[in-house]
Parts: sequence; C-alpha cells; structure tokens
Amino acid sequence: MKKLYLVTGATGHLGTVLISELIKRGENIRALVRAGKEGQVQGDVEICLGDIRDKESLKSFFNLKGYDTVTLFHCAAIIDITSGNNSAVWDTNVNGTKNVMEWALNTGVNRVVYVSSVHAIPELPKPETIKEVNSFSPDDVYGQYAKSKAAAAQIVLDYEKKGLNVSIVHPSGIIGPGDVKLNNHMIRTLKDMEVGKIRVAIRGGYDFVDSRDVVKGILACETKGKPGECYILNGHYITVSKLLNMVRKLSGKKPIRNTIPYGLVKWIAPVVEKISILLGDKQPLLTQYSLYTLQTNANFSHGKAENELGYVPRSIKESLRDSL
Repeated sequence: MKKLYLVTGATGHLGTVLISELIKRGENIRALVRAGKEGQVQGDVEICLGDIRDKESLKSFFNLKGYDTVTLFHCAAIIDITSGNNSAVWDTNVNGTKNVMEWALNTGVNRVVYVSSVHAIPELPKPETIKEVNSFSPDDVYGQYAKSKAAAAQIVLDYEKKGLNVSIVHPSGIIGPGDVKLNNHMIRTLKDMEVGKIRVAIRGGYDFVDSRDVVKGILACETKGKPGECYILNGHYITVSKLLNMVRKLSGKKPIRNTIPYGLVKWIAPVVEKISILLGDKQPLLTQYSLYTLQTNANFSHGKAENELGYVPRSIKESLRDSL
C-alpha cells in the first residue's frame, strides 16, 4: 500500500521540523511551497508550487493518483502580532484553510490534522485552567491572528461534519530547534536575548512548547486522534524575566534583574510598534498585542492530549538550550 503525506506550510518552523521527521521515517512527502521558496525545503521531498489563497493553484498538490492512502498536515498560516489590520492574515488563515479543506474533501484525502493555535480558544479568567472547546468564534477572542485561527478552526470542524476525517491540534508558543531561516519571531527574540540586544524584562509571561514535541503530537494525532476532536499541545509557562535569565545563563552571561513596570510599557508599546514598522521591521517584538498576550491567562492543560495521544512535553530548559 503506497502512502503519501501532504504538508502545507512546509518552509515554516513547524513544517520544517515535521518534514524532517517524516524523512527520517522514510515516508513519501509532497510539500506545498510558494514560488521563490523552493530552496528552503531540504531532503527527499516532492516540491509542489502553490498558494493556499489561490484555490486553483492547489490542483497539482491534491493530485492523488497512484497513492492508496493520503494524510494531510495543514500547517500553513501567517502569524502576525502587530496591531494593524493585515488582510493577508485572514486571507491565508481563513480563506486558505477553507480552500485546503475543500480540496481534501473532494479528492478523498483519508486523514487530516489541522494545526491551529491556543489563541483560537477563548481565554478564561486567571487562574482557571483552559481546556479544549468544541466550537469556535472570532468574537470570543482578541486580536486579528486569534480571530483568524478561531474562524479557521470552526471551518475545519464544519468540514468534519461533511465527512472529512479531520482533527485539530492547538500548540502554544513554539520554540525549539529547526527554524534555520529565523521565520519564527520567538526564535529571533531568543537570539536577541542571547547576544544581549534585550537587557530588560517585561512583567508577564507565556506558555512555550518545543517544535519537536508539537510534531510528535501531530503525528500521534494522525493515528490516535478522534475525528472532530481538538487537542491542546502546550509546554510550560515561564515569565519573561526567568526566560531572559535562563537564556543568558545558557549563553554564559550574567543575570539581569531590570524589569520595566507594566504601566510604562503599556504606554510606550504603541509608539515603539509604529516606529519599528516605519523603520522597516514588519514583525516588531514589542506590540500592543504581544504585550496583551504576556498578561493573559496561559494556564493551558494538555491532559486530553496526554491521555489520548501519549503527549508529554520536554523541559523548557532543554528546548531553550537546543534552540540556542
């Protein structure tokens, strides 16, 4: 029986690690890549040019002739932490996901795992534990990225009701090795921390998960995940101060105890964001949305994924060490 794995978002951090693992397993892989990024996919992989925003460009990607079983891992998305309205975020994350699910349903893809985000799940008041939900709405979350992922997740669930064998995974903030092109803004942030560009901390923190653990969760979801079900794949919560000093320790540098008061950062964040964008930084680190995220309830539970998928995340220290 000949099996094919389809991967969207193949040049991103997660897609890169996922494809690397599939190559190790000796699988047949077809990667969807936008024109001009062909060289970013390494190894024995069939490259297919296309853009999920352009439905007709996906025709060759979904040509399944000659294969008995096909699994689709839909990882493609735009992550944008800026405060402005970026139409490409909705067009890619929502309309693009609808195009991918439509092709998967019509061509008879056997199994689909959609990579969503914990941002698609409504936040609960601290210190309540955030668990999986069975429906999504952009109105229940904050920020353009979160709203786009919520809308996309609901589209995916709607296609499951139409007969598509699809499950959803919700990673938290992804770190870990594999982002060789520094596409992931958190990896760029860790690099800035390592070289000393970031020398003060902001009050707050977030949950971060290793790219390799997310890939293990995705692959486990393919075989163990239930159709129409969602699984949170989070790691560990860490404050910005502790994150900064753990990176500095791993880099052989002295700890820093300078923390900017939240009230001051809240006031200057919009100004810093606008100036950064004017100077050409399309994804500045300090934005109103990133500051908001650091203050939110990040008490996620991966209990369901642990029980049903065998998911267990590694320590954040190991993830940071290997990231660096």
